[in-house]
Amino acid sequence: MKKSLLQARDMTVGPPLTVLLVYALPMLVSMLFQQLYNLADSWIAGNYVGSVGLGAVGTCYPVTVFCIAIASGLSMGTSIFCSQAFGAKETGRVLTGITTSLFCFIPLSLVLSLGALWASPWILTALSVPEEAMAVSHRYLSIYLAGLPFLFLYNLSNGILNGLGNSKVPLLFLVFSCVCNVFLDLALVIVVPLGVTGLALATVFSQALAAVAAAVAVGRLWKQMAGEQEIQRYSSSILGEILRLGIPSMVQHAVMSSGQLFIQSVINGYGLVVLAGYSVAFRINGLVINSLMALSNALSGYIAQNRGARRPDRIRQGIQLSTGIAYLFSGLVLAVLLLWGENILSVFVGAEPNRGEIIRVGMGFFRVIAPFYLLVCLKIVCDGALRGMGAMVAFMAATTSDVVVRILFGGLFSQLWEIKGVWWIWPFAWCVGTALSGGSLLVYIKKSKAEKAV
Repeated sequence: MKKSLLQARDMTVGPPLTVLLVYALPMLVSMLFQQLYNLADSWIAGNYVGSVGLGAVGTCYPVTVFCIAIASGLSMGTSIFCSQAFGAKETGRVLTGITTSLFCFIPLSLVLSLGALWASPWILTALSVPEEAMAVSHRYLSIYLAGLPFLFLYNLSNGILNGLGNSKVPLLFLVFSCVCNVFLDLALVIVVPLGVTGLALATVFSQALAAVAAAVAVGRLWKQMAGEQEIQRYSSSILGEILRLGIPSMVQHAVMSSGQLFIQSVINGYGLVVLAGYSVAFRINGLVINSLMALSNALSGYIAQNRGARRPDRIRQGIQLSTGIAYLFSGLVLAVLLLWGENILSVFVGAEPNRGEIIRVGMGFFRVIAPFYLLVCLKIVCDGALRGMGAMVAFMAATTSDVVVRILFGGLFSQLWEIKGVWWIWPFAWCVGTALSGGSLLVYIKKSKAEKAV
C-alpha cells in the first residue's frame, strides 16, 4: 500500500541522525523559502520602487517580525505539547490540544489585528521613520496587519503538523505560498504599478492561501487519528499546558523583536541611505538566523517526543548532532558573506544614485556580525534543547537577555562609535545570550540526572 504523505511520524525510534535530518531538512527548506520571499520584497522594492520603498519595507520588518513572534510562540507551545503527548502515545490529548489551540488563538489574532491597526501610526512615529518614508510605511504595515489572522492560522497549523513529526506537508504549502508571493509581487509592482501596496497585498494573499491549505490538512489528519472515538474538543487544563509551553517562547520572540524595534529606531536616525543598506543586510542576516532557528525548532520537536518516551540517550545524541550541523552551516555562511557579500547586496539595490554607499553600509554590517555566527549557532541549539525539554523558565530567562543588552547598550554604542557601534550590539548580545543559554542547559541536564539518581 502506498504510504500517505499526511501522517504523523514517530521520532523515538530509528537512527538519531537520520531521524533528525529527515525531520529538520523540510523545516530548513521551509524557513529558507519563507526568508527568500521576504528577500523578494526587498529585491523588487529596491529595483522597481526605489530607496523610499526599500526603506519602508525594511522599517516595517521588525514590526512584522514582532507579529510573527507572537504567532510562532503560541504555535510552538501547541507543537511541543502535541510532540510530548504523541511521544507518550496519548492520542486523545493530542487531538484535544489541536482543537483547543485553534478555538482559542484564532479569535485572539482578530483582536490583535484590530488593536495593531489602530496603533500603527503611533508605532511608526515611535520608530522615528523618516518623513519621506512615513506614508508608504503606514500603507504597507496596515495591509500586513489586516492579514494577521491568516498568519496565526498558518503558524498554528504548521506547528501542529511539525509537532506530530510531519515536516514535509508544511514545506509543500510554504513553497506554494512563496511562489505565489513572488508572482504576485511582480504582477502588482511591475505589471500593475501599485508600488509598496502591491508588495503588501501579495504577501497577505499568498499567506492566506497557505493558511487555508494547512488548516485543511490539519483537519484531515485530526479525523484520521480520531477515527470513530469521541474526542473532547476543549480542555482548560490542556490550554494551560499549551500556554505554559508557548508563552515563554512567545515572550522570547516578542522580546527579541522589541529589542530589534529599539535598534531600528536608532538606525532610522542615520537617514535613508543607511536605512536602505541596513534593511537589505538585515534581511540576509534574517535568512541565516532563521535557518538556524529551523534546526532549533526541529531539535525541540525531536527532544519533546523522546522526552515523552523517556529516552535521554536519544536526547543527548540529538543535541550533539544538531551542534555539529549548526557549526558546519555557520562556517559556510561566514565564508560566503565575507567573500561575495558585495555581489549579494548589489542584487537588491538596483540603479540607485547612492548604490555604492548602500552596499558599503551593508558590508559594514556583515563584517562585524558574520564571524559571530559561529557563536550564535551554539546559543540557538541550546535554546531548542531547553524548549524541547520543557524547561521554559530557563529558556525564557536565557533568551530575554538579548533585548536587555540591546536596550541598555544600543544607544550608548551609537553615541560612542556611531553606526559601527550599532552593528556591534549584535555580537555583544549574542555573547551574553550564549553564556546564559548554555549555562542554563548544563544546569538543567545536571538537575535532571540528580533527580533520576534519587
